[in-house]
Amino acid sequence: MEPGRRLQMLAEGQERTVEIEFFRKQHGRFVMKFCGIDSIEDAEKIIGAELRIPEEELPPPEEGAFYTFHLRGCRVYAVSNDPVGEEFIGEVTDVLDSGTPILKVGSGKDEMLIPFAETMVRKIDLAGRRIEVELPEGLRELNK
Repeated sequence: MEPGRRLQMLAEGQERTVEIEFFRKQHGRFVMKFCGIDSIEDAEKIIGAELRIPEEELPPPEEGAFYTFHLRGCRVYAVSNDPVGEEFIGEVTDVLDSGTPILKVGSGKDEMLIPFAETMVRKIDLAGRRIEVELPEGLRELNK
């Protein structure tokens, strides 16, 4: 992120355009200063704000890669080798980042958190909006 870049910021239910004054990575985190946000009080008002970059301004992902926001809305199926075949689990409602991305699938009491790990995710078909996973024993019980 370079100084002068404009982003959309959603904070306190209001969306506005902000401009990056400076940007750096420090201890594995990103530190940004926005033009016009010059005090602690101003900064406290944007804690937890969502920053957005128009998709058309993103660099294209490398071959075989994708942006995690592309996973939202994909249908997730548990697949196995038994005769049952596959089971629809739900749609990806969010991708949580806790070191390893976690797919949040479904909602309410039917919500399931599935680590986005090679050992579980078998196939991703973004064009078909489909993800196939192999759930390890006990994961369903952990999600209850």
